[in-house]
Amino acid sequence: MHIILGFFALVGTALFWAIRLSANRRNIGDAANAVRGAAIQAKNMPRKRQFRKAYNKGGFELIETPVEAATVLMIMMARAGDSRRIDDESRYVIETQLSSNMQLSSDDADGMVRQMEGLTHDIVLPETSLTPMIKILRDTVTKEDAKELADMLVQVASAETAPDVNQKEFLRRFREAFDLN
Repeated sequence: MHIILGFFALVGTALFWAIRLSANRRNIGDAANAVRGAAIQAKNMPRKRQFRKAYNKGGFELIETPVEAATVLMIMMARAGDSRRIDDESRYVIETQLSSNMQLSSDDADGMVRQMEGLTHDIVLPETSLTPMIKILRDTVTKEDAKELADMLVQVASAETAPDVNQKEFLRRFREAFDLN
């Protein structure tokens, strides 16, 4: 009886190791595929770095057109208020200003506001947007356009309540940058 038990133990052990070896064969194949993938990835690394260096932009670096810059300024004007957020009335005023003054459809204006709000939602101090946006606008807009934009900023600031101290300062700095005072 002990011979039969030993035989079954030997067959069981052999079966156990055969199953483990076949499982490891798949793992060895996966490891080989991983090594091959790493080699391909290493080969493409210089190209990826060059691409990231040229195109890895974020925040204000992504804003290129005067319409985008004006939208950012209006959003920041709304966020410069006491609540530090964009309420529904301010959003409506911004979209209306974009539709009427920038010749955007209501859907395009809504998309522009959502896109620029997404780009700038991490910015804590709205005042930090003035310098980069003014650099974009200074090269492309006339003094009359800057006056119109200042009027749009006033309308955004007074969308819900009268402009507060921070919004007035934001507008003053904008007017000063374009010599509108």
